[in-house]
Amino acid sequence: MRTLVIIIVLLLLLVGGVVAFLVLTTPDEAQLIRFPLSDVHQELLTRVPASAEVVAIVASPAVLHEALLENPVTRDVVLQWTAEHELPAPWMLGEAPIAMWKADGMTSYAVRLDPLRALFVRIWLMVSSNAHARWEGSTLIFNAPQPPAARFDLNEVEALGAPLPAGDALVIQREPSRGAFPPIARPAVSSVRITGKEIVLISRAASDDAAVVREVQGAFPRGAILSAAFAAPPRILGDINRLLGTRIDALVDEGGSIALYDVDTGTLLPRPRGVIVVPADAHAREQFRQISEVAALVGETRDTGEQLLVSFDRTSMGLYEKDAFVPAAWPANRWALRIDPLRLIPVLRKVGDSRGVRFAAPRLHRAARNLRGWIGALEKAESVEAADSVAAGVEELRVRIAAK
Repeated sequence: MRTLVIIIVLLLLLVGGVVAFLVLTTPDEAQLIRFPLSDVHQELLTRVPASAEVVAIVASPAVLHEALLENPVTRDVVLQWTAEHELPAPWMLGEAPIAMWKADGMTSYAVRLDPLRALFVRIWLMVSSNAHARWEGSTLIFNAPQPPAARFDLNEVEALGAPLPAGDALVIQREPSRGAFPPIARPAVSSVRITGKEIVLISRAASDDAAVVREVQGAFPRGAILSAAFAAPPRILGDINRLLGTRIDALVDEGGSIALYDVDTGTLLPRPRGVIVVPADAHAREQFRQISEVAALVGETRDTGEQLLVSFDRTSMGLYEKDAFVPAAWPANRWALRIDPLRLIPVLRKVGDSRGVRFAAPRLHRAARNLRGWIGALEKAESVEAADSVAAGVEELRVRIAAK
């Protein structure tokens, strides 16, 4: 009997020691990652093939998982992802870093585990998982049956990503990933920081844009569903000319801003309802004079002395003049915008599905569908802010998604 008691006590101590180890070695604060990468992270990249289109490295996936569940914007997406993909539970990972990549239509993972957690994961693989996995020492590889013949080369992006701040994850996107977010050139490198209240993404890519850039305005009307400021007019304004029945691109060809309050989608060609704002210089006044008569037929104009305001409907001007303004999160020298996702996403769905817009305003139709694809899952966000700048041959895009 005494021997049995001793064995039970020893087993309890062993279990308690294992539990204590798992608890103490599961971080509650994220280990952030940045360039230059540590030896551990570089070693993980040796498992990534040269054909990878997108590569992400996460220093503390267990902590990041908790932040994603805490943030209402990402919670449902993460729950769906974990339900569709067989991966070890966060407690099995502890401080283990992870590399993820997409190549040939398949998402693969490499996780470096400590010996005890590796034992638990081996048991999990045998008992409750059908995942395709293999071991390379203490590193577990999912969905990548063969070691890569040619390995991923970090040299092409390391200098580009060096100025990025530390984040929960570093994401590298190569040429085949064009069309996905962020809307900048490839290759692109992004630092991602996620908390329970916000998501901040900072992306960098090489740019050969030689256009003249200037600082854009630093505040946005809170009541607009979308407000944007730009140093040079975007190409989609040519399409908006058709929807409004007059030319506005000449008015903003030296920069300005647009506040969109609504879109009338009940017609064949949806009509935007908002206010165009430009600095009151001599060039803008001449263009303002030319469109004022047309604008007065369906909307309103204002000359404040410092700014010229044009609206092509009867309600937006009053909304703009009474609106409160939100300071921009960052300075920008190409463009900046602020979005109310809850109100904008339904509009994007209608505009993106409109046959009239598709044929009469193809750039606008494509932009609406792209934006819908990027922010379609953000209806639980309070706001999305972005700022884009170019300097020294590099484009930098900053995005902040605030949770409600």
